Amino acid sequence: MRRSALPVPLLFTLLVALAAALVAALLAAPAAQAAAARAERRTPVVLVHGYGDTASSLDGLEDYLHSQGWLSSDLAEFGYDWAATNDSNAARFGAFLSERFGSRPVDVVAHSMGSLLTRKYLKDGGSSRVRAWVSLGGPNHGAGDAAPCGPFATFCDIHAASLADMTPGSAFLGSLNAGDETPGATRYTTFSSTCDQQIPPGDSRAPHSTELAGAVNHVLPVGDSGCPSHYGLLGNDWVRRQIVAEFSKDPVTQVDLKSGPFRITVDSARFTSTGENGPELYDGLTLTTDGTARTLWHRDRAGATAFPDHDPWFGLDDSTRSQTFGGEATVSVHLNDADYSAGNNDDVMAAGRVHWDPALGFGRFTARMLGVDGGEASVTYTVTPVQGVPACRVRVDQAELTYFDDGTTRPALYGDIAVRTGDGTRTAVWSRSGSDPSTFPNQGNRSNPDPYFYQRIGSGATYGPGPVEIGVYLSDYDASSADDLVARGTVAWDPYTDQPGARTSDFYGDDGGHVKVTWTVLCP
Repeated sequence: MRRSALPVPLLFTLLVALAAALVAALLAAPAAQAAAARAERRTPVVLVHGYGDTASSLDGLEDYLHSQGWLSSDLAEFGYDWAATNDSNAARFGAFLSERFGSRPVDVVAHSMGSLLTRKYLKDGGSSRVRAWVSLGGPNHGAGDAAPCGPFATFCDIHAASLADMTPGSAFLGSLNAGDETPGATRYTTFSSTCDQQIPPGDSRAPHSTELAGAVNHVLPVGDSGCPSHYGLLGNDWVRRQIVAEFSKDPVTQVDLKSGPFRITVDSARFTSTGENGPELYDGLTLTTDGTARTLWHRDRAGATAFPDHDPWFGLDDSTRSQTFGGEATVSVHLNDADYSAGNNDDVMAAGRVHWDPALGFGRFTARMLGVDGGEASVTYTVTPVQGVPACRVRVDQAELTYFDDGTTRPALYGDIAVRTGDGTRTAVWSRSGSDPSTFPNQGNRSNPDPYFYQRIGSGATYGPGPVEIGVYLSDYDASSADDLVARGTVAWDPYTDQPGARTSDFYGDDGGHVKVTWTVLCP
């Protein structure tokens, strides 16, 4: 059968319509792709815990805010030494905001005594960058239970200086509440509960302690809020909805998202403490990618590891510290000091977590998580795309033992100098076992030993692909006493933040131990 041809005018009309639809589709495709690669960015929220707590107590509220639309990288938990003064912690809080969010405005939720240190920051000028501040059961006019610190202030100062700050009528509270209790353009909101046993609104020693003149003050129960306890304020659904409503008054911007898959490598984790000599640490560090948690470092309490001040480096688990993922990554820290002496409790020396999501972009990041006694865990990690990373390689040119003096002239070194590459491979460039150390005689009566390593170093071998990390862990074997740490540490190089070329890195240890490593990054 012969088919009928379409009339020319109709055929022309259909062709024009088809072309228009094709052009529209082509124009819409990039827009759709761009929309998929963007997200709403809200004002970052910083959560601050109270007396005797750690940043981990804020995980539930942080997870809730994430479920309500906040990017994980725009949520932060501020951990601090709750035994120290609120003045000192207010200064640390300001430094934390700059470190984590630069000059961006933030919102703050403070639980219990966290209200005091954050208010101190606001009063000293911080209100210029805090859009909204929320206090949950804050002892803003004192805590009745701290009243005994009045006649026993010295005792409280010794055991926890912050207790003296919370004493009703203390000099700290007098200064904090003098004049305007809600300074600046910050929006202030408080929540207290009649079922709060720690900071009850009806306490005659500090009546209506949480409420502030000039703030929006909520006393629960009201409506369907129930009657939460002091810690129940953190998890109360009604309170959480009010927080979201308050913070949603802030402007929303758009942010570009990097596309995956991604690779995260935890380059190093260091622990230091200014108030505890050689804490024996247990619990650990965890890397979570796409909801799967993996242990980076762990000790049970019975196997707690001493970390003296001169040895602040963790030997991380090489099998887990580099992971490929598609969405978000979180590094969590919880380190306890095992105190075996009678009558003393274990202290949380560092706690908290830090998130990476595609809004942060690629590069190297460092996050600090704090605890009591000046405890601090500093974690450095690198995030890159899995594809498209420049194929750079590293060459270790020379390693010098420039100084070591433990009273002998022949240090016997063992350990290794190793290179870790972006694919997770760890290769020892120089390695000796403790049963076969390498001696370095003192030539020419110099006060320092022979400075050169000869085994494999300087061979011209290259290792890659980047990012790369060089780690040093060298000890001096001593048959008559405990071995000394000669040098230990890591240095990382990332193709997104660093330039190729030659550089020198220094590593230190006991007895003036100093190792200098010269290395070169080569890129195509």
